[in-house]
Amino acid sequence: MKISLPSASGVHTGLTVAALGVVYGDIGTSPLYALRTCFTSAHVGVTPENVLGILSLIIWALVIVVCIKYVSIVMRVTHDGEGGILALLALLLARPEKGIPPRATWFVVVVVIGAAMLLGDGVITPAISVISAVEGIGVATSAAQPWIVPISLVLVLVLFVIQRSGTEKVGALFGPAMLVWFLSIAAAGIMGILARPGVLWAIDPRHAVYFATHNGVGGFFVLGGVVLCVTGVEALYADLSHFGRKPIAIAWYGLVWPAVTLCYLGQGARLLTDPHAFDNPFYALVSGPLLIPMVVLATAATIIASQALISGAFTLTEQAIALSLCPRMEIVHTSNRYPGQVFVPAINVTLGLACMLLVVTFRTSDNLASAYGLAVSVTMAATSIAFYLVISRIRGWNPALAVVTLLGFLLVDGSFVIAGLPKFVDGGYVPFAISAVLTTIALTWLEGRRCIAICLHDQIEPVEQYLNETRGLALPEANGTMVFLTGDPNGVPFMTKHKWLRRRAYHERIVLLNLARAAGPYADPTHRVKIDILSDRLVRVVGHFGYMEPPRIAAILDACQSNGLHLEDPETSFFYADPKLVHAEHGMPRGLRWLFGVLARNSRPLPDDLQIPADRRVEIGIEVGI
Repeated sequence: MKISLPSASGVHTGLTVAALGVVYGDIGTSPLYALRTCFTSAHVGVTPENVLGILSLIIWALVIVVCIKYVSIVMRVTHDGEGGILALLALLLARPEKGIPPRATWFVVVVVIGAAMLLGDGVITPAISVISAVEGIGVATSAAQPWIVPISLVLVLVLFVIQRSGTEKVGALFGPAMLVWFLSIAAAGIMGILARPGVLWAIDPRHAVYFATHNGVGGFFVLGGVVLCVTGVEALYADLSHFGRKPIAIAWYGLVWPAVTLCYLGQGARLLTDPHAFDNPFYALVSGPLLIPMVVLATAATIIASQALISGAFTLTEQAIALSLCPRMEIVHTSNRYPGQVFVPAINVTLGLACMLLVVTFRTSDNLASAYGLAVSVTMAATSIAFYLVISRIRGWNPALAVVTLLGFLLVDGSFVIAGLPKFVDGGYVPFAISAVLTTIALTWLEGRRCIAICLHDQIEPVEQYLNETRGLALPEANGTMVFLTGDPNGVPFMTKHKWLRRRAYHERIVLLNLARAAGPYADPTHRVKIDILSDRLVRVVGHFGYMEPPRIAAILDACQSNGLHLEDPETSFFYADPKLVHAEHGMPRGLRWLFGVLARNSRPLPDDLQIPADRRVEIGIEVGI
């Protein structure tokens, strides 16, 4: 989704309101469960000192992580307006030479692990958000307790079923709904504070220091709960291109930050007044006729929070495919106005089933909170490392300043990671297991595609050699056109191994079609292709697509037509490689070779992605040692 920012008159109000719905759902619904989880993580009782200490930790986590790290520093570094951990990787990676994907260097591995951890922990987001909202019914009446899980399952199912409609339609009411949500939790928080104004002393960071130094190991491991209040912070960065930094920052400082802070303070005030409110501090802020409306509003808000994660997963998948980190799969662009709005059916089904399984397995928000937050802390640390590499290698920051920034980030992120380690045995292994699978798939796919690209490169005939061999040969009048899909535009593929293809190539016009990654997320349509007429029988076409765009042959053909190269003739055929995998002496381990074979067989073929008509395709078999 690409939305243009206003140029001179400031930020459009509608854009800022829209950012509330897409960007801040996760952070905005964390007050439903975060405060209670902090007490259970630290294993401390509800005393005035502990309440003020934990509130102070939450308040300053929001300041340090969101205000300082992300909004003030990290969000200033983008890849042509795109943010997120994979956008940082795209900045670090040079464009593939000769169509060969990059090696899995250490920083590629770090970023892949970070992205996988984000998806692994993100699977929990819809489950914990929905079930924590529905638990409000149990507060209203104990008779509803047996229905919490079934209702949560229905809501999760509906959430994923409606995804095919697209974010633009599903999210039409997200911004206004979240505006009502933030105003409501702010009002509820203020009412709680008015009953116990002394809770405002939690703003003093000395309470955080006192709690951390006077509660033994609990004073440190409380951070495993505190991190829940900032788990949605990666969405601020990942969704940067959707709205731009200024609307996101205005929404944060103008509404979201004050609202969630007031809500946490209000919950703390309620605990100071009535320790029994610990059973559900959030819903303890409202009572009587306001409880059910708040449950309904919280349910709507949690669905919106889940939508942000799901949309982010779709975008992350599209980026990973473009970076050779994920097998090709069907990607549906759901909006004609916003190119970044995509729907990935396979990811949607997988996420939906995983979330429903988590609801049935863990059954309560407390149980899910025990598994939540650890993996996303790893993502935050990975983002810090990738950010450091970009500012030091690409942006040319002062080396000392870059190192100090990295150390400051890792001090905070590392603390969250270490404090969250006890969660591993309580369910944190679930996102870690998902992340391990995703990381293995990504790195295996990258290495396998690299092997195929190298094999293809070994079979090309350099352009200069082909021109010398065909110089002086007449081109028949009724010739067809052979379009070769190639990763290396400087050679004619398949020529060294397929003699029959070589003979045919002497009697037809050849077009070398190379799909290159544009410098940014979106290619300029007016410069979609670069055409080189090498001879009357050999043409080189380089088509450009950004990593946020779907590659389509129609866009290439239209651009060629506009430049005087006609490829729409029915006699035009498209040739591409059909790899046959065989064992190589120093290739992949057997298990990974088997995995790559499975992925390759189930990957969406490139001609399908390009939408090349089936009757104009020609597969060329090649043997690849892997």
